[in-house]
Amino acid sequence: MQKHSADLVIIGCGAAGLSCALTALEAGSSVINIERSPKDIMGGNTRWTEANLLLNGGPDQEGFELHDTFYMSYAMMNKGFHVDPDIEAETVNDYENWSPLAKTTPFVDPELLGTFAEAVPPTLEWLTQQGVQINPKETETIPFCLPTLPYVKIYGGGLSIIENLVPKIEAQGGEFLFETTAHKLIEENGTVVGVRCSGKDNETIEVYGKVVLASGGFEGNPQMLAQFGGQETRYMRPVAKGGHYNKGEGLRMAMDVNACAAGDWSDCHQQVVDPRTGLQEAMVNVWPFGIMVNQKGERFMDEAPNNYFEWQEDVPAEITRQPGGIGYIIYDQKLEDDTECGWKYGIRTDKPPVKADSLEELAAYMMIPVAKLKKTVEDYNNACVNADKVNRMLGGFRDGAMDFEKIDIVNDQLFDGAGTEGVFPPKENYAAPIDTPPYYCYPAISSICFTHGGLRTNGKAQVINSSGEVIPGLYAAGETVGMHYGVYTVGTSVLRGLCFGRIAAQHASA
Repeated sequence: MQKHSADLVIIGCGAAGLSCALTALEAGSSVINIERSPKDIMGGNTRWTEANLLLNGGPDQEGFELHDTFYMSYAMMNKGFHVDPDIEAETVNDYENWSPLAKTTPFVDPELLGTFAEAVPPTLEWLTQQGVQINPKETETIPFCLPTLPYVKIYGGGLSIIENLVPKIEAQGGEFLFETTAHKLIEENGTVVGVRCSGKDNETIEVYGKVVLASGGFEGNPQMLAQFGGQETRYMRPVAKGGHYNKGEGLRMAMDVNACAAGDWSDCHQQVVDPRTGLQEAMVNVWPFGIMVNQKGERFMDEAPNNYFEWQEDVPAEITRQPGGIGYIIYDQKLEDDTECGWKYGIRTDKPPVKADSLEELAAYMMIPVAKLKKTVEDYNNACVNADKVNRMLGGFRDGAMDFEKIDIVNDQLFDGAGTEGVFPPKENYAAPIDTPPYYCYPAISSICFTHGGLRTNGKAQVINSSGEVIPGLYAAGETVGMHYGVYTVGTSVLRGLCFGRIAAQHASA
């Protein structure tokens, strides 16, 4: 059996784990990072992400500042489910005066959110000092056929974080144990003092020190997905290969020492992707301009509802509820010929659409009933009574650019109102007949970006137990912390990993 020791033992090498390691080293602490994967593919989800950052951007923006929608998203859509108002009211007091119920009830508390927001500017300033390039004057959008909020991006994505921070960690004496899986916390008199791991050939390895859990969620664990997310999760896969390494041991070992759960363990952040490719984030976000059918040849959702926020999580959730957990996006040559609205911006797969000269041929490819598909398309076409009003330019990117000052999501300026009549489910916008061959199809499944279930922490990244007390010697950062109860606040995943990784290191080192 091997034994190692350091001031901080960090489980994981993504944005949270690496920012924690380098910050701790700068504070004079010794660190060991434990990573399940080999070194050449280290980093979990961080390695593959485009690293969108929810920041104010534009030609006049100097420095780093969270976008205004940060608070709106958490307050309106992500704070929790039917929280007891008496418990919620306690949060106006200082955190030290909260009751154990307030500290353990599942909702996003303002203490944690405020700490997160305050940490963003100094954290990103520190990150740029490490060589990671971020320019708040240059913004892009998430690949979608409709304009989303503009986001600031890290040049080179999450891989840039790994490539810049790892050499600095090694140069300052930080150690890495690769192909090593942490699975049990070691306690002494209620204090976490280390972690037990399995190395190559199942060798037992013990590493002693304060422990920081930065090991992500459980999207790579089918047993935990089925246990907490239900039967439908069998059809879902991680959005990138790094997610397969997130098997939930960090969460399990924390729960074994009475850690408090937080976040919605039954839910996850999802994306609609092409199942035919192994490319990360192979999005096919073009269903609003066509129709979506299941294996029975039936439409099963409003492809373009007026509520824009339903498009993010509701669509992939609907797909997983269909037979086989798959849908088929169908459109015709009219849309294919539309080069003005830039709808193909929403396509990130490296596979071409299936092309067929007839609906019969398309149905044969999808192995769905021909008569049913033809009837579905016929009923939909007959319901497109407002097709002359369809204006895809409201949602497009002419010449690859968009003036976001002229787009008002809240007041529905994204939509043309050209909906169907007399068909169920309805389609509230962009309802044009699909009647011009050849026909096209993208298969679509739901993929998991990360699970929402995690641990409750305070603003110092310390893990809280089920009685509302700190578990000495135990910290958590990144996706291991449960902060989501509904719609994920996009553009914040990498940010929270970086911020709370540093916060954990600063407190543990002090």
